[in-house]
Amino acid sequence: MSNSDYNLKIILLAAGKSQRFNGIKLLSTLSSRQTLTTSPKKQSTTLIEHVLNQLNNALQALKIADDNLLVATGTYHQQLSALIGERHGLHYCENAHLGLGHTIAQSVSEILEVQSSAKPSHIMITLADQVALTTDDYIRLIEQSLSTPNKLVCAKAEKELMPPAIFPQHYFKELTTLHGDKGAKALLHKNKDNLQPVLLDKAATDIDTQQDLIDWLEK
Repeated sequence: MSNSDYNLKIILLAAGKSQRFNGIKLLSTLSSRQTLTTSPKKQSTTLIEHVLNQLNNALQALKIADDNLLVATGTYHQQLSALIGERHGLHYCENAHLGLGHTIAQSVSEILEVQSSAKPSHIMITLADQVALTTDDYIRLIEQSLSTPNKLVCAKAEKELMPPAIFPQHYFKELTTLHGDKGAKALLHKNKDNLQPVLLDKAATDIDTQQDLIDWLEK
């Protein structure tokens, strides 16, 4: 596959209910961490804006169109839509409350149903609460996929396979059949013989509770 045939779509999963966070996790303001000082909205950048900034910078560096990024929402669709508006494609997953698998399946189906002459060759699935991932991390993952386009590519941290993960086209059908609260990790383990992990230690950091966020901001 040549680079001209490589067409990556990205699904940013932002459909969680934030039950353990006791609030809308993705709208939490990040204002005290050193790494955020380069943001033009230093004092008002939210968690989801921070993650989107990293992804958008990676897309720009690799000359991938912004509209290749889809934000999958659920319970808090209206609040997230009000924040990020038309800057990014949003897809409301009405079955998100049934679990992560449903959100992934519905989002992938949405991408595949869009009428376009440029069908996706690959889909990346990443999580909106993986706040520690940087632009360079996303670039490394995508560049690995570009160099090994027939392989599954995913992050590896603390000896575990995890998102972000990039799936070639021949895995799309399996993604659309996911259900329940299990994500796509089972597909990574099932297809280890065709898997190329990328060591990304920061992928292990995600935000589940308010204390998780405090701990990360204070590092």
